[in-house]
Amino acid sequence: MKNRINLFVLSILGAVFLTGCEDFLNEKSDKKLAIPTTLADYQALLNYGDVSANYCTAGEVSSDDFYVTDANLNSLNYPQNKRLYSWLPEYISMPYSSGYNEWFNCYKIIFVCNTVLDGIEKNGTFGAEANNLKGQALAIRAFRLLDGAQVWAPAYNEQTANTDLGMVVRLNPDMTLPSVRSSVKQTYEQIISDLTAAIPLLPDVQPGPTLPTKAAAYGILARTYLFMGEYEKALLNAREAITRKNNLIDFNGLDPNASMPIPFTKTASEELIFRTIFSSEILRQPMAKISEALYGLYQENDLRKQIYFGKNADKSYYFRATHTNSLSSLPRGITTAELFLIIAESSARLNKMSEAAEALNQLGIKGG
Repeated sequence: MKNRINLFVLSILGAVFLTGCEDFLNEKSDKKLAIPTTLADYQALLNYGDVSANYCTAGEVSSDDFYVTDANLNSLNYPQNKRLYSWLPEYISMPYSSGYNEWFNCYKIIFVCNTVLDGIEKNGTFGAEANNLKGQALAIRAFRLLDGAQVWAPAYNEQTANTDLGMVVRLNPDMTLPSVRSSVKQTYEQIISDLTAAIPLLPDVQPGPTLPTKAAAYGILARTYLFMGEYEKALLNAREAITRKNNLIDFNGLDPNASMPIPFTKTASEELIFRTIFSSEILRQPMAKISEALYGLYQENDLRKQIYFGKNADKSYYFRATHTNSLSSLPRGITTAELFLIIAESSARLNKMSEAAEALNQLGIKGG
């Protein structure tokens, strides 16, 4: 009985408090608590720096493209980098809330995209600006899913894609909904569906390189189909992308002695279609030393060998960051150079050797 009275008193006090302090409660104590409702709000969400950053580093950190000394490995601030580099299974037990948790980083941005898409739909907003926002959110969500699938799902195999475990495909910002892991096939179907829906909504030009355009969406589709072994579709979409932008950086005009021969300037933007980055302390230069096997793959007259690599005091080599103006950040986005390579590989696999050679020659003329 006493508990009932207490509950009744509390409910009355609550009602009085809410009535008397309505104006006070309408004021947000922190702008971060505001609920986005306008198109400007949604654009601000997609302009947020983390949307174009913090892409997955696990694939690169655990690769054999580079090595670090024992002293450098033991000096790392984040133990997960050491675990990834050493292929220790403990990495999967890292706390979900960790700021360096790549699964968290991936789905945080997917949540942002879902919030934008859900808000626009519920508000019944139409027009070119709303369409652009929907296109951006769809393309970014697709790119995050594709990025995550390269780390947390097996390579696409048509024979096993229906049963291989892929990503958790979340299309709603409601956090109470259970997360269910999709198959690899379902993951890639969602990526393709998002990009296909995004293309007619996106403009050819955006205010900045971190916002996806039509060319970016076509480029991501080309990369997706290449990963799937769908070479005709990869070729088609890569061509669609370069009809909108096909500039290439001329390596002949770069300074190989500069600390960053391809800084994030007008030079880099010549071939940059969609700018996203990933970064890790273990990839910081010159800590990460390039393997001799990788360095040796480049011929002596290949300008990329001079531009991409620098020499350490111990005669080892390091990779000089490109397009980012950072010694620890690397590009993850879409460039025209990648599209020409997709055209070359897809053409070769389709036995269109003259078309493959033509694409490679386009790169060769510029030295890249």
